[in-house]
Amino acid sequence: MLYNQGINPYLHLPKELVESHTIEMEDFQGLLYDRMGDLNASNYSTYPPVAQLIYTLSYAIGQSSLILNIIVLRLFNIAAEIGIVWFGLKILSHLKLPKSQILFFILNPLVILESTFNLHFEVVMLFFLALSLYYLYTSKVYLSALGLAGAVASKMLPLMFLPLVLPYFNKKLKVLNRDQILNYLKYIALLMLGLIISYSFFWNPEILSKSSKTLSLYFTSFEFNASIYYVLREIGYWWTGYNQIEIIGISLTIVTLLSILFLSFRHRRIDFQTLMTYMLFAATAYYLLSTTVHPWYLMLPLFLSIFTTYKYMLVWSWLVFLSYSAYNGYGVEENYLLIAIEYVVVIGIIVFDFRKRNKTNYLEV
Repeated sequence: MLYNQGINPYLHLPKELVESHTIEMEDFQGLLYDRMGDLNASNYSTYPPVAQLIYTLSYAIGQSSLILNIIVLRLFNIAAEIGIVWFGLKILSHLKLPKSQILFFILNPLVILESTFNLHFEVVMLFFLALSLYYLYTSKVYLSALGLAGAVASKMLPLMFLPLVLPYFNKKLKVLNRDQILNYLKYIALLMLGLIISYSFFWNPEILSKSSKTLSLYFTSFEFNASIYYVLREIGYWWTGYNQIEIIGISLTIVTLLSILFLSFRHRRIDFQTLMTYMLFAATAYYLLSTTVHPWYLMLPLFLSIFTTYKYMLVWSWLVFLSYSAYNGYGVEENYLLIAIEYVVVIGIIVFDFRKRNKTNYLEV
């Protein structure tokens, strides 16, 4: 709505715009502002440019009609899901995995509820990621880089997979050989070019400083449906008497980064199947160590899991619904017993899945 009115959505707090009467509060605008809550109204937008452009288009079409805005957004999500199926089936065929595994994602209740119904933007990001992975496998590296740029410009999380691509470019088995580094740098350059083009629609020097203020909250303030963090938080309370989220959140982020770098340099060269597996491991580590895990976040590792033989994400995608118990109609109050059940079972299934896989590999040898 702001962009259609000539206002850069990255540069202004909704609260400031309303209090300064910069925008006219008609019925529709008033509804949006009242329902967004004080937390959203008091922070800068972090939605990347592809999301902003699609939201801009939906408002350009729907204007003050809430139902028409919803229809347009839902059509985008459904189109993205069709694209995911299209590229997903191609990838499964190349990997010689059952094509029916795409159903574990597209017919998963989590995806149906959080994407088609609640209109979370993960499926648009996953469409670009699926496109990127398919073209990476078929050696169309430039298209793959632009596809990854589209994914990052939809949701920033796929950026964590960039280090994992480095060993995939190694074709000579020599550590960090010239061709590998050059191809990797070209990949990064095209990725950056795609991001620059996408941000050019909204660019302003203040974007980085203002968006970073809100992004930092995900690691230093926000808490929801966490696992390891909640355990460490209780230890912090016992030790110091207050919440150590800033220290713990940043520390867990560093551990996640180190885990991804370990996977990136574990082997000199990896094949596409291993790349998919490592991407799944990276996303899993990220969310197990995160301070905030909303249910729709799990669509990313769930999607990656269909290209592997690991099944633990299916179980997690079902158990994550226990986190809905926090929404009791009077606010958000988490039931820590249910969260404990969720993660004890999930971690148990992960351990079982890994042991079963290792046993299978041993028997095959």
